[in-house]
Amino acid sequence: MRIRDYELIRQLGEGGFGRTYEALHVGLDAKACLKQNINITDDDAELLRKEARILYNNPHHSLPSVHDFFRHTDGSHIMVMGFAEGKGLEKVIAKHTALHPEEVCWISQRLLNALYYLHCKGIVHGDVKPSNVIVNAKEHNAVLIDLGLASIHPNHTTKSSGYTKIFSAPEVIAGRPPLPESDLYGLGATMIYALGGDPNSKALPEYIPGPLRDFCNSLVHFNPLDRPNWEKQDLISALSNVREDVFGRKISFKQPIVCKTKED
Repeated sequence: MRIRDYELIRQLGEGGFGRTYEALHVGLDAKACLKQNINITDDDAELLRKEARILYNNPHHSLPSVHDFFRHTDGSHIMVMGFAEGKGLEKVIAKHTALHPEEVCWISQRLLNALYYLHCKGIVHGDVKPSNVIVNAKEHNAVLIDLGLASIHPNHTTKSSGYTKIFSAPEVIAGRPPLPESDLYGLGATMIYALGGDPNSKALPEYIPGPLRDFCNSLVHFNPLDRPNWEKQDLISALSNVREDVFGRKISFKQPIVCKTKED
């Protein structure tokens, strides 16, 4: 099947309102990822348009890149993204049961970098979980995908458009506004799952090093006020320090922008 200049190769996945496909740009002989809304409704088209706008205006190496957005002949809308090479984190965990703690650290550092960038732009991802992470071991990168549930500058009236219960923060499940700390909760639950733990009970295997255990636990406190945030702590450097403490290796990442206070 062909959509404009793109030959569809295979379906990659399907969520609540969208399908994704691996495709080939015929003229450029280059891979692409196409996302199409399933239901032909104005609401679903607007959700996809919002996601495309966020990604188009906020390029980052650990987020998908958007190249085009258009209406298809069947009335659906298509978002064209660069193809993120790698494997889904959920599938990697399913294959190996648990990842080595240092692997979880470097993957989480990349995700923290992406979340810092989004949060500084006033964007809450809203659905941080293993199935929304693509890991490229060759490039030593992790890409946080699917911003379909993202909130832009959420306030006290904002409601989540949806969530995955096992990886969602208690305040989101309770119907309260999503917060940057809600994304950090999702990352903490994802780290616990990747380490072979139980994201429901927050239990981790006994062999997980203490500093890494403490870092994960800090992200999944029930009360968001008890979790770290970017004003309290540089979480990217904190996890880098955990790596140095536990594994003797430290990799620092320069944060992409500086969060400004209301007074700035």
